[in-house]
Amino acid sequence: MLVLAGLLMLVAAPTEAALPGPPFDLALSSTSLIEGETVTVHVTARPGGTAHERYDLYLLLASVEEAAFLTPEGTWAPRPVPYARSVSTTDPPLVRPWPKVWPPGRYALGLVVVPPSGDPLSRAEWRYRPAITWFRIAPLRSESAVPAVTTLALLGVAAAGAVALVWWAGATARPSASGP
Repeated sequence: MLVLAGLLMLVAAPTEAALPGPPFDLALSSTSLIEGETVTVHVTARPGGTAHERYDLYLLLASVEEAAFLTPEGTWAPRPVPYARSVSTTDPPLVRPWPKVWPPGRYALGLVVVPPSGDPLSRAEWRYRPAITWFRIAPLRSESAVPAVTTLALLGVAAAGAVALVWWAGATARPSASGP
């Protein structure tokens, strides 16, 4: 699915100006992650929200090739799964771990707010513009990378030592000018 492209086009579209800003903020504990790390997702109400309205919240991870919905347990679902059901702006903030983020790349995480049991894939169900946060996941550093760096450093020291030894051997092997 090209959900990211569609989501970003909808957010940037002039008709989107008719939708108010989202009643919730979306943030991650870090936007620069390493593959396999755990990150915390924060969904907090913005001041001035309507207390009597309730919403279903969906978190959508989008990339060029695919899209997936983040479940409350921190796993991915290919179809819409609510991150939180029947949430009000007066409820406490949602702070949940997202274990073992993957794969490496740059992503957009979008928060889509719809009425209870609404369809987050239907633009007609949206009550607010999506809240979007960008983040980057770096590849897990290979365990073999550390020895490779160490090996290169040792080779450099050994090469410098060899050059010094050749120079010293050449300097001491020269015949002296005051010899017999």
